[in-house]
Amino acid sequence: MFDIILPIAGVWVNVAVIAAIGLLIGMISGLFGVGGGFLMTPLLIFLGVPPTIAVATGSAQLVASASFGTVTAWRSDLIDKTLTLYLLIGAMTGTILGIGIFNLLNKLGQFDLVVGWSYVLLLGSIGTLMLKESIKSFGVSQRNDLDEKPASNPMHQWLSRMGSQRYFDKFDVAISLPPLLILSICIGLIGSVLGVGGGFMFVPALIYFFQLPTRAAVAASQVQIFFTMIIATILHAIYNHAIDLVLAVPLIIGGVVGAHIGTIMGSYVKGARFRLALALLIMGVAVRFLYSLINAFLTHKQDSAPVALSLSALPSWEGWIARAADQNTFLYGTATAVLAVCAGFGASIIFSRK
Repeated sequence: MFDIILPIAGVWVNVAVIAAIGLLIGMISGLFGVGGGFLMTPLLIFLGVPPTIAVATGSAQLVASASFGTVTAWRSDLIDKTLTLYLLIGAMTGTILGIGIFNLLNKLGQFDLVVGWSYVLLLGSIGTLMLKESIKSFGVSQRNDLDEKPASNPMHQWLSRMGSQRYFDKFDVAISLPPLLILSICIGLIGSVLGVGGGFMFVPALIYFFQLPTRAAVAASQVQIFFTMIIATILHAIYNHAIDLVLAVPLIIGGVVGAHIGTIMGSYVKGARFRLALALLIMGVAVRFLYSLINAFLTHKQDSAPVALSLSALPSWEGWIARAADQNTFLYGTATAVLAVCAGFGASIIFSRK
């Protein structure tokens, strides 16, 4: 009843299932401030969407969820303009580099393999670090503080001794700028290649390496995701022709509703519990990807390429979308990004509570 064919991906999907995925990812975005792309991309791939389409189209949904989160963070006075500027300079640079790497890997036919093992290694290591620290926090602190800083660790102590320190009085922290810029470049690069906002790495790194309070790290992540995913969406449309608007719309609608639910849930979660839940979620996705890679290796299963559909086989409105995606790449990508931004900002107005 709700099945529809995707004009760019070339596969049939259930719109209700796609909207439910968007709802789940939006909740994760609002609750954890991590974009949720690290879970959305695998789920879309498991449904049969080609990895390149899942990665690229997912960026549009991340724009919508992050725009909602950005407005929420702004209203809560959690955004430091100077810190945000430093983070965006690095993240934008990394995003542009990442789009180039995405295109290269796709042409070499190694994209699927690189994405799979990258998820396993990155999510597994970060999830383990967060799990260890959050469990330790339960044993040493009983404060009822929703935004406490984590305990100091060797990496933070080492970074705090580096030069080029900048003090941010809003959060009462001093941060060395070179490693901060390097981190943001890496996040932007990895995020655009893997189809994620990078928040699942960004939030833990800001918390553990630079001692930002949990809510402040979430706010910084949302702003970074918002701007970098707008650029990623447009560039993916121009250079990779991998944005499927029909897939993006239900993801966006579900995402903005879920972001509101997640934001409400997040206001009642303690910092230590907040990090423990995120750690378990990250590790769960890593294990699922590892299982898929091992199974594919043992069975010699090959992922299928996107199906090139004839325009005559599509409904007229989908044929128009397919032609726009092929012939007007910049306008198509920009329109998709603008749609996501309007959905996120519109939802923030509708769901705002005075």
